[in-house]
Amino acid sequence: MKKIIQPLFNTRIRPIDPKDFAFIRSLAGEFPTFTVPSEYVLWFFTHFHPDHCRVLEQEEPAKLKAYLLAMPTSNPKGGIAIWQVAAATPNRAFALEYFAAYLRDLVERNDATSTFFTASRDSASLRLIRSLAKQFFDCEVAQLHSVPAGQGEYEFQLPIRLSSVRDEEGKVTNGTG
Repeated sequence: MKKIIQPLFNTRIRPIDPKDFAFIRSLAGEFPTFTVPSEYVLWFFTHFHPDHCRVLEQEEPAKLKAYLLAMPTSNPKGGIAIWQVAAATPNRAFALEYFAAYLRDLVERNDATSTFFTASRDSASLRLIRSLAKQFFDCEVAQLHSVPAGQGEYEFQLPIRLSSVRDEEGKVTNGTG
């Protein structure tokens, strides 16, 4: 018998509160390549980069579904580095799509030119990210370097052309014209 997947209606992306730290730490622990962030690291990220660190919450009943930990980059200037984005089952793909839409808005607000992240080369997550990059940014994922941590992960970049995010009047578009 198949499980029924709960829809993500009545959800919102909001800033992370200290009460969310246990959820983030628990969910990070489910992924073998993730570092479980300490409460101090979570406080640091959310205190200094609140627009880049968010949770996806189902409003009624209130339940956390996913989180995003990211920060602006200084080298290169105008980038966004995604440290972790994770979603609970069974709605992982839907939650990640919500965050892709949020990141697109964040890119536009900050005039970001690149988004960086790490992933395994042939993972299902990377295939989903490639699909979302095409859908939300009209760009291809570029592999840069291997990560020296010995986890079999690589650094990837989404080179974002602002024209793929904004139209001539400055409105956000889907990059298709």
